[in-house]
Amino acid sequence: MKQQDSIIISARDYYGPLHNINNFWEREDGYEIYHTWPEHLSTVNKGFIYLLKCRPGLILSISKQYPTASFSLYFKEKEDSTCIHFSFFLGNGYHVLRRHNQAQDINFDSNQGYVIYKLNSRGGRLNYPTEPFCTIGVLVEPWFISRFWEGATGEFALNLQDVLADKAAGGYFKTSLSMLPGINVCLNEILGCPYTDARRQLFLESKALELLTLSFDQLNPQKGKGFSGFEMTPGSRNFIHEARDIMIADIKNPPSLTELSRMVGVNRTTLGQHFRKVYGVTIFDYLRIYRLEESRRLLRAGKRSVTEVALEVGYSQQATFTREFKKYFGRNPSDYFS
Repeated sequence: MKQQDSIIISARDYYGPLHNINNFWEREDGYEIYHTWPEHLSTVNKGFIYLLKCRPGLILSISKQYPTASFSLYFKEKEDSTCIHFSFFLGNGYHVLRRHNQAQDINFDSNQGYVIYKLNSRGGRLNYPTEPFCTIGVLVEPWFISRFWEGATGEFALNLQDVLADKAAGGYFKTSLSMLPGINVCLNEILGCPYTDARRQLFLESKALELLTLSFDQLNPQKGKGFSGFEMTPGSRNFIHEARDIMIADIKNPPSLTELSRMVGVNRTTLGQHFRKVYGVTIFDYLRIYRLEESRRLLRAGKRSVTEVALEVGYSQQATFTREFKKYFGRNPSDYFS
């Protein structure tokens, strides 16, 4: 049936055996599952969900969806899962959640990360975008996270600790995670996993733990968002940010590493090491990611051709630009004109 031009689908019907994640925890016939949408829903959405049990208490999920119509999932029952979700939404649209008996919508923007924890939540309705999108998530049992701060000194993700301590409370906890270059790189390494044999589990597990580490950095009040825990000399972050600003001011013709280090007054080694400690990637990996993100913004505006965009962000060869764009986003630049 339709309501406000949106098809309403039962979440139980949509997810099938994955509707209750506890069923997957308890499976004894394998550590991974690949689920495609039911055939009778193919006129609404196509795609898949892949779940991997990395270790007890830790699941990695990868979902790619290609909606062909506007639709909403209806979660009727109280949700039994106790997992904390570290979710990263990639794509062009955004999700809107309307919880039962709540007047305020909860928005999930594209190209944004979130920590989500449902405390005795009774579900609601989730409106999906009509654009293709991908979601990568790390599902973690509370005990798995709690062990990180048991007996540890210092503060660790205090807002998340407070939520977990109030287990009887009802509600919906959500906090945003910035899509820093380190997280973007990790997400794309997951999507580009080079292994199809037993090494796949080891590779994906390492990336799931890396996403958790990068996310915890942003939940720790002792650190600035996105900064690593390495000790740096006073004022070092100032020259790192200055170097970044200089580099992206002219992405078509950025200075060399030698020129950049001279402009901010430190040697190449110091600049390179400290930049990676703060942003999680090398200087020129950051520049590459920035160029690709800017190119997508320009393509979405629809005022330039692929060749013009490639040149504007610093690629002299369209073929090179197209290859790197597809590797990073999973789509060709020309898809934005179709």
